Amino acid sequence: ISTDAEGRFTFETVKPGSVPGPDNEVQAPHLVVGVFARGLLTRLVTRIYFSDEAANVEDPILRRVPVVRRPTLIAEHRDERYHLDIVLQGERETVFFDV
Repeated sequence: ISTDAEGRFTFETVKPGSVPGPDNEVQAPHLVVGVFARGLLTRLVTRIYFSDEAANVEDPILRRVPVVRRPTLIAEHRDERYHLDIVLQGERETVFFDV
């Protein structure tokens, strides 16, 4: 998906279910997103979790992220949609994972 002139994008998907994680722990529903941008030599990988998902508390990957950084991975549910800003640098930079 390409961004518009202001760097925004939207997409429609089905909210996924839980999946097995490390050591057979259950991962909360999430989407894996790869980001390519001018000036980046490699793809950045992040996740999108859902704010109204109770399973987030027990997600083994999300628990590894410092509490103050977790909001960069959790999409807010509003107006029957989810919203998350993916920020490439700065104070609100999204958490990216080494894969």
